[in-house]
Amino acid sequence: MPGLNLTKREAQERFATVANVRYDVALDFTAAGDTFRSETTVEFDAVPGSTTFIEAVAARIDAIELNGEALDLSAHHDHRIEVAGLGARNTLRVAGHFAYRNDGQAVHRFLDPADGEVYLYTQFAANDARGAFACFDQPDIKAEFAFAVTVPEHWAVVSNSPTPPPQPVAGASTVGGLTRGIARWVFAPTVPIPAYAAAVVAGPYVFHEGMLRGAAGDIPARVYGRPALEDHLDGEELLAVTQAGLELYERVFRTPYPYEKYDQVFVPQYTLGAMENVGCVTISEDRFLFRGRASAANREFRAVVVLHELAHMWFGNLVTMKWWDDLWLNESFAEFIGTWAGAEVSEWKDAWVTFAADRKSVAYLQDQLPTTHAIVTRIPDTEATVSAFDMITYAKGASALKQLARHVGEDAFFDGVARYLARYHHGNATLAEFLAEVEAAAGATLEEWAAVWLETPGVTTLRPIVATDEAGAIIRLAVAEDVPAEFPVHRPHQVEVAGYSLRDGRLGRAWSIPAGLDGELTELPTAAGLARPDLLLVNDRDLTYAKLHLDEASLATIDRHVAAIEDPMVQATVLDALWHMTRDGALPAQRYVDAVLALLPHIGNSAAGEAHVRQLLFAITRYLAPALVRATTERAAESLWSALGASEPASDAQLQLLRAYAQLATTTEQGLRLRALVEDAAELPGLPVDSDLTWDLLAGLAAAGGIGAEEIGFYASHDRSAAGERRAAGVRASISTVEAKRDAWNALARPADGAPNNAAQFELAGGFARVLDPALLAPLMDDVLGTMRAYYEANAGFVGVRVVKAVLPTYLTGRVEGLSGRIEGWLADNADAPRVLHRAVIEALDHVHRAQVAQAASRMALADRPAARG
Repeated sequence: MPGLNLTKREAQERFATVANVRYDVALDFTAAGDTFRSETTVEFDAVPGSTTFIEAVAARIDAIELNGEALDLSAHHDHRIEVAGLGARNTLRVAGHFAYRNDGQAVHRFLDPADGEVYLYTQFAANDARGAFACFDQPDIKAEFAFAVTVPEHWAVVSNSPTPPPQPVAGASTVGGLTRGIARWVFAPTVPIPAYAAAVVAGPYVFHEGMLRGAAGDIPARVYGRPALEDHLDGEELLAVTQAGLELYERVFRTPYPYEKYDQVFVPQYTLGAMENVGCVTISEDRFLFRGRASAANREFRAVVVLHELAHMWFGNLVTMKWWDDLWLNESFAEFIGTWAGAEVSEWKDAWVTFAADRKSVAYLQDQLPTTHAIVTRIPDTEATVSAFDMITYAKGASALKQLARHVGEDAFFDGVARYLARYHHGNATLAEFLAEVEAAAGATLEEWAAVWLETPGVTTLRPIVATDEAGAIIRLAVAEDVPAEFPVHRPHQVEVAGYSLRDGRLGRAWSIPAGLDGELTELPTAAGLARPDLLLVNDRDLTYAKLHLDEASLATIDRHVAAIEDPMVQATVLDALWHMTRDGALPAQRYVDAVLALLPHIGNSAAGEAHVRQLLFAITRYLAPALVRATTERAAESLWSALGASEPASDAQLQLLRAYAQLATTTEQGLRLRALVEDAAELPGLPVDSDLTWDLLAGLAAAGGIGAEEIGFYASHDRSAAGERRAAGVRASISTVEAKRDAWNALARPADGAPNNAAQFELAGGFARVLDPALLAPLMDDVLGTMRAYYEANAGFVGVRVVKAVLPTYLTGRVEGLSGRIEGWLADNADAPRVLHRAVIEALDHVHRAQVAQAASRMALADRPAARG
């Protein structure tokens, strides 16, 4: 609908018309039904005599008044209200009923299956504030917000301003079968903030009380969550991380924390990881509130997310991008500074290892798709923002900023950041304005640097060129940079080139050379005379953004001695190089699989282990020659089970190895091991099987064909929590029968009682795609392709595109003849499909082509080594 899709041009025209905005928003959540009452009074300056519009995605509007005069309700159409004949200062009142949502956007309503209680939260990014109240929903019309929220008397309400005491009001409300009184929470106005960073959270939440110590004084701080999960809030841990980040940021930004309080709220059924609402950060309960034992990777990711969202209080909220073109100014910076802070002030000193193994590796993948984009990209309208929240914006952007800090020097970089925040506080800014401040601090021009790093898409590949004499000494070392044909641009890289030698059973760094790479080939004359190392890394310590291809001598070393690598960053760098060589068809998938299985029991970084377990499964099912899949999966599971038995009790490695085993268990015997653990017929010393781990093991048992829907229902009846309900849906979808997979797709594409909530959809899609033999899904290909568009159009946005990417039949590469042609046919027949959906299918076609190349490489290696078949 045109009214739902705001174009950049419309936003520019409205920005030129409207200024000095203030909202008084009254929300009433006490009535029964699927809507809530919203009444908004907007005061704003305008160009006298001008015409503009305000958005309101409402179920029903029943009052519109402009400057004291009632407007005909027909002024509200296509989710917009046109306002004409504006004065220099205007007052607009809009009242009506707005719909609750279950997709994690606007006002999301969650019904707790355990007790019938209701929990609400808002998610307004990118432009869904209009789904809660009438507003100018664009980032550069910052405004003051004053919320008044009416709720059942036992609820708490949290917003951007400090939390006031509730005021009793007349009336009653029934929730969870109980009738209660009503209270109103009236919040003081905020300072100017973007509409997408406004927030209201309401429900019977409980909290952990705390206080942060800021440069300008104490800052009230709470950690909220649902009462059933109060024992798992980890409030002290979260506030300790927040305090450490606050001290660091205030020092390097040279700007005190700019708001009056800082609350963090765990909310259920959250589509994203977290959201930087001003002073009211919402965090996914499903991902970051741990009911059982969490891996070190889980805990580290949560800490870095906490630091990421805190950084947004300055970068994104205090200074906001002018339009979504500069989303990277928000997300790339928060990604960079959050990871940097994790390494600097938290217990997670190898946060950059995690970043390299997980976030940045995904960015490499996305940056090779035909839909790739520059870090600074053109966003023509708000519909396009769905595709902009990706790892190019986050991780590639963060990598570019890491290179920028090395390029100009860290002191000059942070001096420029501080200047930028001081100049544009409470306002909006662009790339040019950010770079101007860094240039002033560094005394250098950044135009060329920005052109190749920020404005050019694509990932380059670095590889060594080595020549040695008869004694094994290097006589020539150079680094080649291969550029993608579509974007033939070389980038300057500040790197370290290092050689590793095998001594006493370990691969250790023998020498290291700092180098500035620039162009197709960079010679390193200072390497002459050094001993040819067993392993050569041209991006040691992972300082730049570029894929690595290892030389043959290094690959031979890895084949024999990968477990001799002890340094976590080197482990991550080597495995990532092998992974991307596999994806490029330069290395048969079986060599990557063998390296992961050999190194996983010794992996030094928990997140790197998790990342390569995911990629191991992907390599086996997508990149390995199909003839090898079953035997390799069985062998991989046995290797993991053996490593699990040898792991230290109660260690993180033990937990990670068990979860990995559950993802690869394929035979009846392997499934029975999982059943024994779930039923307490067997145990692993130091590793109790808690509720979350139970569901992990049940999912593996379902995929291995060892459990059916009725038995899953039994376990669900003993875990009537929201998490239990969600996980049970995913396990049912994981059952390895065509019927179970069809039921899962029908639940998504043909729901009997309306679309499932976002959390359930993610579980259903993940379970549907979870197969050890992808050929199982071949009978459903036609149905998925035939109904996918209707599904997406009913679930457009973040939820829909995530589900579509999970279920698109790329997993059938090598199993179904003419798969590429079928997907190409869909694209031709659906040229008018929503752009986000069309883009996802284009990406799927590229994944199929890449899998075909990788499978061919795997088959060629198999032909060369017949013995590998077993």
